[in-house]
Amino acid sequence: MTLNYNLLQASTFIGTKSGTTRTSVALPTSYNTTATKTFSTKGFSAMVLDVLYTVGTAETNNSVEIKVEDSLDGTNFYRLTNESSSAGTSTLTAREFTFVGASAGAYAFSYRLDITYPFIKISCKESGVAANAGTVYIEGVLGGQ
Repeated sequence: MTLNYNLLQASTFIGTKSGTTRTSVALPTSYNTTATKTFSTKGFSAMVLDVLYTVGTAETNNSVEIKVEDSLDGTNFYRLTNESSSAGTSTLTAREFTFVGASAGAYAFSYRLDITYPFIKISCKESGVAANAGTVYIEGVLGGQ
């Protein structure tokens, strides 16, 4: 089965891009407005996040954490969750996408998400920093019918 999206929109979510030059943002150690973007996804049903995470100089085993929230009205946001079940009981936990960089340098990865609500908020932070914070750049594609 092949998915066919009639509508594709490339977007820069966190950071900036001029031509092919990408400019990342410094990662904070807690979720705040520095590395956060809220945007409309109205008319789209899928999103691919392409992430460029650069671990700071002389750092090892640092991680970028990405929080995704959705909203019906663009004001009240709800965190995506994970579900685990045992003995008929489902447990929900706050979902966080974590990528660990083994050593200083750039790491590129991609992740696909389904979209239901007309607004999404993406926030990033970094853990494990001893002295040199890393950076992140996130672009991607929104797909819909």
